[in-house]
Amino acid sequence: MSSHPPALSLPSSPRPQRRFPARTVGAVSASVLAFPLATAQAEAAGYPTPTPPKPLPSALDVAPPYQKGTQCLTYNQPGAVAFAKMLNATYGSRTYGILRHCAAEHGEGRALDWMINANNAEQRALANAITRWLAAPDSKGRPGAMAKRFGINYIIWNRQMWRAYDTGRGWAPYYGVSPHTDHIHFSFNWDGARMRSSWWSGTAVTSPLTGPYYNPPPAVPTITASGYPFLEQGAEGPDVALAQKVIGVTADGKFGPVTATALGVWQTKHGLTATKKLDNATWSKMVSLGLVPSRSPLQQYVNVVLKRGSTGTAVKALQKAIGKLTVDGSYGPATETRVKEYQKAKGLTVNGVTDSKVWKALIADATAPTQTAPSPTASTHPLAKYAGITLKLWSKGEAVKALQKAIGKLTVDGSYGPATEARVKEYQKAKGLTVNGITDAKVWKALMADTPVTPTTTSGSTVTSLATEFTAYKSTVLKQGATGTAVKVLQRGLGGLVVDGSFGSLTLAAVKKFQTSKGLTATGVVDAKTWNALELKVHPLLPHWGTVLKRGSTGTAVKALQKALRLTVDGSFGPATEAAVKSVQAAAKLTQTGVVGTLTWKAVEARMPR
Repeated sequence: MSSHPPALSLPSSPRPQRRFPARTVGAVSASVLAFPLATAQAEAAGYPTPTPPKPLPSALDVAPPYQKGTQCLTYNQPGAVAFAKMLNATYGSRTYGILRHCAAEHGEGRALDWMINANNAEQRALANAITRWLAAPDSKGRPGAMAKRFGINYIIWNRQMWRAYDTGRGWAPYYGVSPHTDHIHFSFNWDGARMRSSWWSGTAVTSPLTGPYYNPPPAVPTITASGYPFLEQGAEGPDVALAQKVIGVTADGKFGPVTATALGVWQTKHGLTATKKLDNATWSKMVSLGLVPSRSPLQQYVNVVLKRGSTGTAVKALQKAIGKLTVDGSYGPATETRVKEYQKAKGLTVNGVTDSKVWKALIADATAPTQTAPSPTASTHPLAKYAGITLKLWSKGEAVKALQKAIGKLTVDGSYGPATEARVKEYQKAKGLTVNGITDAKVWKALMADTPVTPTTTSGSTVTSLATEFTAYKSTVLKQGATGTAVKVLQRGLGGLVVDGSFGSLTLAAVKKFQTSKGLTATGVVDAKTWNALELKVHPLLPHWGTVLKRGSTGTAVKALQKALRLTVDGSFGPATEAAVKSVQAAAKLTQTGVVGTLTWKAVEARMPR
């Protein structure tokens, strides 16, 4: 039913000493109807059940009618994310996918695909237990009680579908394109998506939300290397008040124009770039002057002495901070040697023992403003302004977009999801950095070294690349048995596959189906023609990316633009077309010129239904 992020390892089911018997297609329906599993029964069968964050009320949430997805949003709804994390915490970490461009409830960030294999007896038993628990009646005989408490609209698993809004149908056969034998699909109503349902809130929903909702949940501030959040005008909270006390304005916790102006003056006075934002350099300067407390995660270890033979969390923190080591929590010869190297570089006693002096040096390195040790091109490089920002799984915003664009092979959507984390790990491994999926100063520095400063034309406009994620692989021929990054790019483009980088039978079938749909010989071998066709499937406006359109333009490219914008297709770029273009530019945070260049073509394309 969806494309998925890169596959993670699939652990065996928890507590496998008690297994359900293997079942054939249709067994889910029979099991749910004949043996409804309440919480106690599920646990007795050897499967744990999650603990609600708040006491559940006696009242049960009202299940609204089917709420079809109609929008093309760009963020995951918090209820879907929380539910996925809960499943992973309870049953073992698995790959999952939520947002997919303009794809029904997936397109609104409120449908979850949790990867599990119906053809594996242990995994099938676990999936059956989870879906039974959700669909089963509670002690009062109310069907689908747990599903309703989560705000689940419907579930699809192993060729079966269960509907919270029509529980009388039970588990009915499902005949969609995907049999859902490699994942469970959970579609959430708007109350579940927004975490208003009783599992999360402790209060039963009596008047369901109807949606659609366009505004994303509040963004979580990005934490900089200093340990403090990156904040700018519009931000509120105790950290704003803390900084206001330092710069000498009313500490009301509201980051307005007065605070921004005073902050700029303070930054200039202390030799910093006057960004008028609470960035890493600013917080780090405040920490170094003793004006705000240190928030370095290493601070807790300052009085801990480590040496060869030490083990535990403090050793992992050391290994991660000092870099160039496997983070295994064991202070062996390699760690001792790396500490000696670091001590020598910092002018400390070279003994391989991590004491308070080593910890303090590491803290100073972690929070040092990037400007003090820039790369040769950092002063002019477009990534320089992000070099003090630390990004990790679920970070959002412009810094994430800049990362995704620079590191390549990713959809530039500003959301640091599993695919972005996996790509960062891949990049870190290639660069000999600590492989943790976190974008820190070292990753930014490597990216700046790899990525030349964007050239400009004589008119001063930015030269934008017409390359896509497929460009680098068009000379690569893939067939069954192939593995690697090129296979992952292929699988993402085809959609509906687990993105694991392994060209197996499912990928082969998907390639043949795609080749047939495009009038190509269905060989199952991915050659240049297949790559080109796949590129046009994913980027239907690619032929026009290099065409500049503006008011008064006419012709085929204008028609393609108007069709993509869902306007009257007359081939004439008039006021209505210009207004629609400006609207897209505003949504994509581009300058609202009304002129269509490569970036605007891409922004228009991103809004097209797939």
